[in-house]
Amino acid sequence: MKTYHYKIMFILMLTISTGCEDQLEEEVFSELAPSTLFTSEKGLNSLLNAAYSSAHRSGFDQSWSPYFLGTMPAGEVWGVGGSIESVWQSLIDYNWDSNHGQLLPVWTTYYNSIRDANIVLDNLDNDAFSSDFRQRTEAEVHFLRGWAYSELYKYFGRLPLYKSSTDDPLLPRSSDEETRAFIEQELLEAIATLPTEPLSFGRASKGVAMSVLAKFYLNTKQWQKAADMSLEVIELGQYNLLPNYSDVFEITNEGNSEIIWALPKDAAGAGQFMNALIFPPDYPTPYPNNSVYAARTYLFDDLVNSFEPTDTRTSRIITEWESTATGQLVMGLGNDQSFPYKLPFDPNAVGPSAGNDIVVIRYADILLTRAEALNELNGPTQEAIDLINQVRTRAGATPLNLGGFNKDSLRDAILREREWEFYFEGNAREDQIRHGVMISRAQARGKNAQDFHVLYPIPQRELDANPNLEQNPGY
Repeated sequence: MKTYHYKIMFILMLTISTGCEDQLEEEVFSELAPSTLFTSEKGLNSLLNAAYSSAHRSGFDQSWSPYFLGTMPAGEVWGVGGSIESVWQSLIDYNWDSNHGQLLPVWTTYYNSIRDANIVLDNLDNDAFSSDFRQRTEAEVHFLRGWAYSELYKYFGRLPLYKSSTDDPLLPRSSDEETRAFIEQELLEAIATLPTEPLSFGRASKGVAMSVLAKFYLNTKQWQKAADMSLEVIELGQYNLLPNYSDVFEITNEGNSEIIWALPKDAAGAGQFMNALIFPPDYPTPYPNNSVYAARTYLFDDLVNSFEPTDTRTSRIITEWESTATGQLVMGLGNDQSFPYKLPFDPNAVGPSAGNDIVVIRYADILLTRAEALNELNGPTQEAIDLINQVRTRAGATPLNLGGFNKDSLRDAILREREWEFYFEGNAREDQIRHGVMISRAQARGKNAQDFHVLYPIPQRELDANPNLEQNPGY
């Protein structure tokens, strides 16, 4: 059995005398004392929970940074106001660099999860643990590492791959092929033994791991694997589209059958701050305990006006509102100032901190993933059209007809469908990169976008700490 204490920080309730030469002896009552942290199932499970906490993006910046990193460069939203404005403007204008304030929180939170997951894995070889505990925990570790590395890869490309808690902390970046292979291997190992139902909401299950892998295959253009894995998710029979689009996001309906992978939030603990960064101080929030920052986040009119009149997905867009300061009606539509309202105000919010879970993968995403992969493999097929129409019909949009498309035009239609279905869910950047349009669209908006901007730079602090790290080209 291995026991590892390096590179982990935890707080022990010790009484230390600073005025005496010897530390006072104190009996430790915690069941998670150092001697049992790695040698009891309860202790090791607490460390697994810490890995989940990081994977769930439990910090302040971590809870919302990926939303804006994944939307602003794509031209989906823009923002002004408060101290965050300059940070957002660099994402909008394509002049970010390795010191950008939202890159380091993303890097560190996922590597913290990987670190804790590695420590758990390195201490699982203990005969005192039940075989069920070891099998389940190992599967969850593989999922957590696969999830974290897939997210990091999406932003930064090839990565240093820490596979054990005893690895040299100054690893160089692995090759792109090695990084992709490891992510795939981790998620496949997780799928093999994860339960169909998670132990609790926010933990891994077979369907969650399959869906993360299906999206990874899609974003890396492994079309056949994306088609096959998304079909496996569909055939699980666990997930379905809700009849009403708006109901997917209601806080009273969290954990519904359309949501496959969500990051749990708690307003009084690990909350998220999305609406506090979307709505202005004079917005009529529905509950007295809601508060917002000076920052505002807006959708562009081009997106809002592009929906069909019957499309119910606009129900999560606020186009006008009455100012509490002036009593005047403020028109958002027509001024590029409509608000995305995917996350309703939380009646139990603690000021700006809200408890709405962050939805990462929905069943609609899996349907469109398979449709896109099938089109890339075979061109338009009735199955691909039917998958898209499941999403469109639920939204009240006009169904598509197979005869109206070739491979290129259906590819464009699928991207457009994703823009309508997933606006302000953090997918726009990766979708545009996969379709090869992010840079050209940004250039058309007058931005100084270059091909190297499809990856973010490695955070400067990480480069300073690890001389073996190599920066991405262009930065």
